[in-house]
Parts: sequence; structure tokens; C-alpha cells
Amino acid sequence: MQGLALLALTSLAVFLQTLGRHVAQAGSGKLTRIRGIPLSKLSLYFPDQDFECLDGSLIIPYARINDDYCDCADGSDEPGTAACTNGYFYCQNSGHQAVYISSSRVNDGVCDCCDASDEYSSDVQCVDNCHELGREAWLEAQRVAELAKKGNKIRLEYVQRGKQLKTENQAKLTKLRTDFEEAQMSKKEREVIKTRAEERETAALEKYKPPPQPEQQTDDTQEEEKEISEYEAEEYFKMLDSDSSGTITIAELQTRVTFDKDRNGEVSREEALFFLSNQEELTMQEFIDSAWANVKPFLMLEKGIFKPAEKHETEDEQQNQEHEEQHPSEETEEGHEEEEHDIDFEEEGHPGEVEDVTPEEHHEPEKPAPVQYDEETQAIIDEATQAREKFQEAERAVHDLQNEIRKIEERVERDYGPEEEFAALDGECFEFTDLEYVYSLCPFGKATQRSKSGGSEVNLGFWNDWIGGEDSSRYTKAKYDRGLTCWNGPARSTIVTLKCGEENQLLSVTEPNRCEYAMEFQSPAVCNPNNESVDVHDEL
Repeated sequence: MQGLALLALTSLAVFLQTLGRHVAQAGSGKLTRIRGIPLSKLSLYFPDQDFECLDGSLIIPYARINDDYCDCADGSDEPGTAACTNGYFYCQNSGHQAVYISSSRVNDGVCDCCDASDEYSSDVQCVDNCHELGREAWLEAQRVAELAKKGNKIRLEYVQRGKQLKTENQAKLTKLRTDFEEAQMSKKEREVIKTRAEERETAALEKYKPPPQPEQQTDDTQEEEKEISEYEAEEYFKMLDSDSSGTITIAELQTRVTFDKDRNGEVSREEALFFLSNQEELTMQEFIDSAWANVKPFLMLEKGIFKPAEKHETEDEQQNQEHEEQHPSEETEEGHEEEEHDIDFEEEGHPGEVEDVTPEEHHEPEKPAPVQYDEETQAIIDEATQAREKFQEAERAVHDLQNEIRKIEERVERDYGPEEEFAALDGECFEFTDLEYVYSLCPFGKATQRSKSGGSEVNLGFWNDWIGGEDSSRYTKAKYDRGLTCWNGPARSTIVTLKCGEENQLLSVTEPNRCEYAMEFQSPAVCNPNNESVDVHDEL
């Protein structure tokens, strides 16, 4: 510490000595004022010796300082003129904040410095209003400081709540992991029981097995259909692989409304995982082998090959019966055409459920009469059915616990600020309405847009990360991406700028570029007085 103090005193002594030389030179009439530099730079400009460019590239006579000709590559010889395009002019602005402006703005007819020092030889008449501006700036600084003080009180409550939530989530995660292990053990036990019951069921049903039917297709036909299906899968994989990485990911599926199973306007992580066979990403071959069977029915639905059934089966049968009674020999061409286009999911080799989707058809095949089993066989079947149901319950329990653990892990690992102050905003949503749209912002969730006149909700992006910069400024900007893909454009994304405020409020929404949105959001969580910094501008 003593060494640092000695160094500071030595530096101060050198500065005062240099300043004294300049003052002495000024008193003797030898000092010419160096326009465009601050007092702290005076020691670099001596009238009684040659000037060395601040980048060390050239030494020139002192008389060529501010002679309206650029000699130094860094512009340091012309701080008070517009000769060097890369130079800077220093506005002293006594009574207000000193600033640097580009040298190109010196004597350009526009008053940039509030003390009018940048227009010393132009025809424009500038007024020195630094004191008025300084007072306004001081009042604004007082207002901001008072706002930060009030907001910080709320922020401290957020900090306490955030830390409490983290502790609760960690405890919940520990319990969920224990429950998950128990659920897995239960699932394995029930799987063993199910397997044994199904083996007995298979053996018991052997005597009821119908005689084998002739194959409907030759091996050559089946191979040809397999090749066609694989070609379709490959082409669709290439379309989904938007970054040409050779794999498709959850993020890439979330930009496609095709995979919105529940039709709620967004493709959730769980929905994407369903189509990726519970994998984070798949290669082309993995996609063909394990995922295409789930994807194709929804793709066919999107293309309109399948349509929801408009009437119940009993109503269709009744209408067909009435029609046959009135027109016993009439057959419509439309019926024949529809029969030719009937497609069965199982024949195509696409297991999986598609809600509210049935092939469009008018002629249902006659259902065979139910088989009557003997009492012993029926008991074995009932036992196997019950074992399957219990196994499915255990399987669902494991799946639900996996999803819950994943959500809690994301919250525990998520960056909620240096003191967990933003955690209280997770799960909240805020709206902003303009003349045409209603926008919603859910911190750590998603951003959306919907028309005031109606229509579906448009996803503007899911939470990605903080992007404000380093240290405390990191938490002043956030990015949301992987929104709904624009027509012939990129996936929608949103940048959220955060500022201090006494309440959480979405202040404004704009679209500076196509499919790129900008939101301004205020929150007490941003009101941290310890994060205030001074902007020092010192190009020279």
C-alpha cells in the first residue's frame, strides 16, 4: 500500500510539474492553446520540442499541430480540426458532461458541444447552454437514483425469494430422484409380471389362432414400398436439418407446426422428444429406423391425406342402410374413388396414435364376430390385460417423473442473476398491446404475438440466455429464439432489453428487422445500485 501511495504521489508531482511548465510558458506568451484535448493530455504536447504521434509512427515539428493537415496516422496531430477522419475532438462542456465527438463534426455548421467549442470558425452561432443541460442531467440522475433506491428494496425481496426457491427446488429434486428410482424398480417388477402373463396368454390363445392367410404382397413389392418410404424419410430429414449438420435436434423440430400434437400453438420439448424417440438429436439412419414411423402419420395429416371423422360410426351405418333401402342398386362413382384411396396405418407400417384422425372412407369392412373363450382362457387373458395396464401405469409414472426432474433441473441450473433475483419472475407473463397486436413476454419461458382481431398465437421465441455482456451488464439483455418459422424466412427471435423500474412491466415491442423483434421490459430485479458504472470515453 505504501508503494502504491508513493507511486501516486510521484505521478501527481510529475503532472503538477508539467502543468507548471505550461502555465509558465503561457505567462511568457510561448504557449499556444491546444484545441480539442483535455487537460490530462497537455503533457503530450510541448511547444518547445517536436511532436511524436501518439501511436509512435512519426515525429513532426510542433508547428504542424492543428494546422488543418493530417500528418499522423492516428489523427493525434489534429485534435482541434476536421483534417483527420479518424480523429476525435474533446468538448470541455464546463457545467455539464465532457464528451468526445468525431473530428468530422468540427466546424460542420452543427453545434455538437454544449459549450460551442466545436464551431469556433463556422458561421453558425452556438449558445453555451452547458449549465442548463447540466442541471437537467443532475435532476434526471437524482430521479434515476431515487428510482433505483426504491426498486432495490423490492429487488432485495426478490433475492430472498430467489434463494428460497433454489433451496426448495434442490430439496424437491432430491425427493424426485428417489421417487424415480423407486418407480423404475416398480416398472421392472411389473414388466416381469406382464411378460410372464403374456407368455401364458399366448400359449392359451394358440388353439384359437386362425389359419394363416395368404400373403397380400410379394417380397419384391414389399421391398419396393420400403425403398419408397426410406426415400421419403431421407428427403424429409434433409428439410428438417436446417443447419445441414447431419442431425436433427429438438430446436429444429420446435420451429415446425407439424409437430404440435396438442395444437396449442407451440411445439413443446416433450412433443419434440416424442418425434425424436426420446433422443436429443438423431442422425438420418436413426431417424429412418426409429422416428419416421411416428412422424409420417402427422405429415400425412398436414398434407390432408387423412381428415377427422365428421360423424360417428353408428350414424354412418344408419345413413348407409337408409340409402340402400331407397336405392338398392345405386353405387356412386364417388364411393369407388374413395375406396381406391383408403389407406390403413398398420399396413403402411406406422404405429403410434394420431388423435382424431381416421382414414376417410364410406364402406367399413364387416367386423368378425368376437371369439368366445372358455372360462380358463378368459381368466388368463384378463390377468394379462391387468398386468399390461399396471405396467403402463408404472411406465407413465416413470415418464412423468423424468419430465418433472428435467424441469426442476433446468430451474436449479438456470442463471437467475448473481443473487437469484430474477427467479421470482419465472412462471410469470406480462402483456403489451399496440394498435394491432397483443404481445406476451414470459421470462425464462417464451414470447408471443396474437392479433386483436383473433387468430392463433404466434411464437416469437423461447428463452435462450442472457446476452448483455460481462459482469453485471450481462443481465440487461436477454435472447429468445427458435420461434415460429417465417414464410420463406428465418425462425422468429426476440431481444429483450431490461431496465430498472418499481414494477414489472412490458413497456414496448418493435420489429426492427423482419421476424426479429425487440422488447423493452422494466423490473425491480434490475435495480441494483452496486452495478452502476461510469462510462469513460477516452479514444486519445
